[in-house]
Amino acid sequence: MPKDDDFNVAAKGLADLIIHPMPGAFFHVSEKGVDVSFAFTDKTGRDVEVKIVEKNPRPTRPFTLLAPVGSSSENPTFLPVYLMNSFDFVRRSLTEVKISINGRFHKPDIFPFPLNGSRIYFMRYSNDTFLVNWCPAYTGPLKPYSSDNPEGITINNGERGDGIKSVGAERGQHSISVNFIPPFPEITDLQDKTALEGQFIIKTNKEASGKISGTYHVSREGDEIQIKMHPSGGWEPKPDTLFLKFLFRAVRLFRDWPKTYHWGANIKLGSGDTPFMESRWSRAK
Repeated sequence: MPKDDDFNVAAKGLADLIIHPMPGAFFHVSEKGVDVSFAFTDKTGRDVEVKIVEKNPRPTRPFTLLAPVGSSSENPTFLPVYLMNSFDFVRRSLTEVKISINGRFHKPDIFPFPLNGSRIYFMRYSNDTFLVNWCPAYTGPLKPYSSDNPEGITINNGERGDGIKSVGAERGQHSISVNFIPPFPEITDLQDKTALEGQFIIKTNKEASGKISGTYHVSREGDEIQIKMHPSGGWEPKPDTLFLKFLFRAVRLFRDWPKTYHWGANIKLGSGDTPFMESRWSRAK
């Protein structure tokens, strides 16, 4: 996961970054829900305290969500595939909530619809996340792929060596793969005045996470290679309840925000030199 020191993944990026200890903080999730507590002093000197304890005997029914954090980015440098597994909302019944800012208590926002028969707050949580910064913008030489570098990433070149069929990465119990149909071509073997296109599908090893799909286009003119990728299919979730089916239909942002992302690259091959690439992300307004 490359660094995003400017936090361009959200809105206009970083305003202030303040690292503050939170002694005694904890975050636990069980079948009854969440049990969380933390306190800190904000940059203006106000004391902030949060404590939430769900005590409902009914077990929760968490689901998987592709976090739409990238929907607000104005200057993206990658596609944020941020999957929130075991994601859920805090239930209102039998829940202790304390939100205090500078000694003043605040009421949490209420979600307008029930979830699985329970009234809920607009507070949500996940204790099983998988965050992938896909295809980060890059300017520099392209080094030949080695199985030793980068760590945790594998490439399937296909049995006939006809291009890259898939690219995968894993961390802990989570893994992600990008499959190309047809295989993504080896750019140094691409003939002059050739243009190819295909589709890609981004999936994880958890069926509930659904998939992100899109198109790619590769062309060559002389010693220059142009590549474009567009997640035009958006996110296709796998809802398993009527509520989730309604939610993902009613709030199209969850499914459609990846469609606004476009990646483009220009690669100069040169004569005997290492290929040099300039790539960037942009968003459709």
